[in-house]
This record gives sequence, C-alpha cells and structure tokens, in this order.
Amino acid sequence: MTFPSGRVAIVCTLAISTATLATPALADDIDLSSNRSAPITGLAWDAETEEVITVDERGDILAVDADAGTSRPVTFTGQAESVQGLSMFEDLLYIGDVGDSEGSREFVTVYRVDPASRVTTYRAWDFRYPEGPRDAKALALSGRGRIYIVTDGEDPGIYRAGPQPSRTGVNQLERAADAPEGVTDAVFLEDGSTLMLRSATGVELVDASTWERGAVTTYVDAPPAESITTYGEDRMLVGDGDYLRDEPLPEGRTTVTPGPAAESTPAPSPSATPSEPPELTEEVIVETEPAVSRRGTVLALLGAGAVALLAGIVVFVVRD
Repeated sequence: MTFPSGRVAIVCTLAISTATLATPALADDIDLSSNRSAPITGLAWDAETEEVITVDERGDILAVDADAGTSRPVTFTGQAESVQGLSMFEDLLYIGDVGDSEGSREFVTVYRVDPASRVTTYRAWDFRYPEGPRDAKALALSGRGRIYIVTDGEDPGIYRAGPQPSRTGVNQLERAADAPEGVTDAVFLEDGSTLMLRSATGVELVDASTWERGAVTTYVDAPPAESITTYGEDRMLVGDGDYLRDEPLPEGRTTVTPGPAAESTPAPSPSATPSEPPELTEEVIVETEPAVSRRGTVLALLGAGAVALLAGIVVFVVRD
C-alpha cells in the first residue's frame, strides 16, 4: 500500500509542532569569569541595552552583553574609596561609594554617570549617617529616584536620602528601618516600592512603604557576599562574580540549595513552629555551573519523543 503523501505531510507537521510547543523556556546563567579580574561588589541590569553592568570595589565598571558575552568599559573617573553597589534609574547609572569597613569616613558618596556615554563626566552627592560612620554594602534607587543605602555590621539599617539631595553640601541620611543581617546588595523591583535584599540567609522582599517583610527565598550553602539585580520580568540575577544565576523572584517561603541538585526543604508543621510562617513545598532548581547544561538533554528527549510519536502515527497510517 502506498503512503498517502498529503496525510503523511500533515502528520509530520503536527508532530514537529508538538515537539516545538513542548520545549520549555530554560534559564541561562551568565558567565563573567572572562570579563573581570577582581570580585564584583555590585550589579545592575540595563534593560535599554540588555547589558549586565558590574563594578568592583575600586570602581572599575564593565557592561556585559547578556547574549554575546562581550564586555565594554563604562567611563567613570570619580575617586572612589570603596564601591559597594550599583543602581539604574531612568537609563542612568548610580554608583555607591559607600563602603567603610574601618568606620573612618566622615561621609560617603553616590555618583551618577551615563553608562552609554564616552564622556568622562559625572554628578556626585555626599551623605553622612545620623549616628556617625557606618559600613554599607548596598545601594538602591526607588521608583521615584530616591537613594537608599543599606548598612552591615552592628545594628544594620536601611537609610534613605531626602527627595532632592544637594550636590554642594553633605546631606544627612534618615534611618528608615532595621535591615536583615549580612545584606550584601539590594535593588527595587519594577513596582518601585518593593525592595529586594540579598541577606546572609537568602533573598527577601520588603515593602518600602510599610517595611513589612514579604516573600523570602532561603539559600542553603550559597556563596557569601553575592550581588543581585532584577533581570527582565519576574527574574533576578544572583552571583558572587564569576557566574550569575538566573532565578525567579522570591514567592512565598521557599528554601533552595543553589546548584544542579537543588531541592526545596519540606515545609515545617505549623503546630511545631507556630511563630514562623509555613514554607512553600514547591521544588526550585537553580543551575550554577554553566558548563553543565540541561538544554541539550531536554531537546534530545523532546526530539526522541517526537520521532517516536511520528513513527507510531506513520505505522497507523500505513496499516490503515
């Protein structure tokens, strides 16, 4: 019996379409190991150019193309002492020279540059804390462009500048709320009012209008001193310098182990720990080793499934 060519063509098209539609959107880590010679201390995502902008403590800034992996220097000539954070606002880059591990700085400085410009100009604002010198590890700008600085060490806090700080004098910061222990970076989400913090235990969301704690992703055995930034819609980049993990934003209460074998921690019984909110039991898997990719395996399995499905249908057509 000859094959009915029209029916076979339709079957092949349906099988291939099924395989294509079933392909999941997989997260891609970003490899920075070939672009930097010093550990990063801050991250920012430039949605306009689709570049990840990184900085080290000395103030050396690189913009890395998220797809091509190529990098370019961002012009910055400010005399920074200890840069500890980056933040994007209205296509301009804010640089947080706010580190003070020795507690000796009379004031800290936030710079602003155009990351796309080759002109060596910048603006700068100086700030002091109401209690005296503090060591800060994070900088973030709200949806209204207000500067927030998060300190580390004893009695960590979230501080904010006035809505219109002066560039000719030293501005006094206001302590807005207590901060979690060990904050290493911060960024506001797209809503402009939710502050995301990389703390000693993981990533957590805080409502900057009420300072109520929201969703939390707790890490098990994660690298210390990681930086963080938003990354497109409902995603974030988290990493300590060589590789940045592409992860979903925190949702609910989740515990994960960053790595290929990550599994969620079972939620505790509410009766056993009444003072703690129950954790979600969803499984979260985050890859940190870019050399080991699931993309080829998944596509191979999907391709094999599509071939098997096509073969079965063709046999059915032949026998029919």
